[in-house]
Amino acid sequence: MKRRFRGVFGKAMQRYLTLHRSLGALLKNAEYALDEFDRYCTIHHRGAATLRRPMVVGYLKTLIHLHPATQSDRITHLRQFARYLFQFDPAVYIPERGLTPPVTTTRQPYIYSEAQIRQLIKQARTLRPARSLVPHTYATIIGLLWVSGLRIGEVVRLTVEDVDLRAGILHIRQTKFGKSRLVPLSPSAIQALSLYQERRIQAVGKAGAQAPFFVNRDGDPCTKSTTGKTLQGLIRKQGWRTAQGQFPHVHDIRHSFATHTLASFYRAGKDPGALLPVLATFLGHSHIANTQVYLHPSLALLREAGQRWHRHIGRNGGAP
Repeated sequence: MKRRFRGVFGKAMQRYLTLHRSLGALLKNAEYALDEFDRYCTIHHRGAATLRRPMVVGYLKTLIHLHPATQSDRITHLRQFARYLFQFDPAVYIPERGLTPPVTTTRQPYIYSEAQIRQLIKQARTLRPARSLVPHTYATIIGLLWVSGLRIGEVVRLTVEDVDLRAGILHIRQTKFGKSRLVPLSPSAIQALSLYQERRIQAVGKAGAQAPFFVNRDGDPCTKSTTGKTLQGLIRKQGWRTAQGQFPHVHDIRHSFATHTLASFYRAGKDPGALLPVLATFLGHSHIANTQVYLHPSLALLREAGQRWHRHIGRNGGAP
């Protein structure tokens, strides 16, 4: 493994990462981005004592081959580090906005219906080998993604002890934002996971508490890469397309969960705004703004919102 942070800003970067990790942040991408910038400065600005604008501008020129979103991510990490340095040296340059190309998102997430998820589960049950654990593994994973809104990485990292079927709770450990959380399960989800657990024991034997809950036919843990590719293959077979004519993604199931959950708030006559923090916690988000990215105007959601508006109009004699 290459030794990182050997350059002009190396020690300061290590202190910065140590400080934020002590507060619970993981900063894996930040570590890579900062080390890359440190290497650049060591080559082109040897002996520099203060972070200056020419350093940042020159560094960005080496990133022009990367996607604008990646460039934006790199400069964001560098900006946060500069703010840290600014506390000790007011001469430090803090990268301004607009240094990287604008990030545009053209793809809209695909909102699956319950019928489509049922079709996807049915398709998963046809996977080969037919009499192995494989069809049950992927069918159960799809169902769990649908009812929980979990990330696919969180699902494949579940261990036997993480799936508490007696209490009806999943223990999600060290997620994307470096936090753990508990996710309650519905009775139908408990039943489906219990059935899979029985089949798993029959196929590969009883496992210890730290063993992976979802495994392949050989008893090896399912990986995020293989699971994602398998599920994406099943989705492509359905022939579904987004509004832009693209194939839906596996991660769109998470978007669908958030959108359908919001629609259920409307149907129950509850205040969606008041319940957004609950949904954010359920999804493992640190801020509501992260959850709002997952909320999309599906037909069901618009229908429920419209009906609520008409009821409001009726109660108030036509006044908004």
